[in-house]
Amino acid sequence: MSDEQLKLAAAIFADLPDHRHHRGLNHSLVNIVVMALCAVMSGADTFPEIQTFVQSKREWFRRFLTFRRVPDHETFRRVLSKLDPIAFQSSALDWVKQAVGGKLEGDILSIDGKRLRGTSAHEVQGIHMVNVWTARHGLCLSAQAVKGKQNELSTLPSVLDTLAYLDVAGCIVTIDAMGTQRTVAKKLVALQAQYVLALKGNQDTLFEDVQEMFDDAARRLFADTALLGVSTWDDRRRDERRTCWVLPASPDLDDHEWPGLQSVALIESSRVVKGKRVSQRRLFLCSFAADPLTALHAVRTHWQVENSLHWVLDVAFAEDANVTVADHGAENLAVLRRWALNLMRQEGSVGAINKNRKRAGWDDLYRDRLLQQLSPDPT
Repeated sequence: MSDEQLKLAAAIFADLPDHRHHRGLNHSLVNIVVMALCAVMSGADTFPEIQTFVQSKREWFRRFLTFRRVPDHETFRRVLSKLDPIAFQSSALDWVKQAVGGKLEGDILSIDGKRLRGTSAHEVQGIHMVNVWTARHGLCLSAQAVKGKQNELSTLPSVLDTLAYLDVAGCIVTIDAMGTQRTVAKKLVALQAQYVLALKGNQDTLFEDVQEMFDDAARRLFADTALLGVSTWDDRRRDERRTCWVLPASPDLDDHEWPGLQSVALIESSRVVKGKRVSQRRLFLCSFAADPLTALHAVRTHWQVENSLHWVLDVAFAEDANVTVADHGAENLAVLRRWALNLMRQEGSVGAINKNRKRAGWDDLYRDRLLQQLSPDPT
């Protein structure tokens, strides 16, 4: 990758607003953000580690950035803590839109919150990041911070506004029970997206009515009902069996005035734990016609956000160990980690993410290729 291409890639951050007093500034905002992103991609998890990495690779950085000296760790801490997280997220969103080609039709998007455990020592409830994950592209589309898990619901409208920017018509959006709200369903219908929403006791009367629908079908031994079902069996690591039953939303549910509701699903799963078979029943609201294969696939795919994003951030990026809390520091570092993960996934090299982070620290050419993913049209 040429030096000019590296400069083009770094320029993606040129429009970030810099609210610092410009008189006497020693380091540009673009330099600090690009240095921090490259350091995080290369294994740095703290501000002192970011400084150390940049010092060790300062000649590489001078190929495409202009600076007299390397910022110290307090400068990285101060600038990234004051950086406007909305503007930072907006730049990430612009890149994501180009990476996925604008439209996400037919994809499954999972929305789920992740607690930054290291912030709980200073914040009573800690900071949570509400993430949007695309199963087809394997990327984190968006991440927004809230304080406390109970505040995730208040953030969902702005998260859904993000989806509007990406054009999610024809997608299936999956959310856990906290997001099972009429306002959420209404907004998804307006976006022409489908939904699969977990149904639990927080929607008490609706939960009871849907449960009664399936109980009634079982009492009639499934005869003379519109019940459809499909079963799967997985024995690679554990004996797990899953059956998905679906019913069209009956007129009995009309009183609930649930936007876009067309069918309801019941997933019965059982697995062997310590020699005993343990069973579980879960209910879901679906905005598409009764289709057990689609419903089961969407519910199973939702777990990618846990396995391919949250778990990787904890294991490969030590996210839970980070105790940054000042101003927007925790949120912006979290966004940097998701930037780094997205660039690695977009570049496509095989191997574990923690291994590839070390490789990025050792191999300048590999780091070149990762940074090249920032450029919308590398030449």
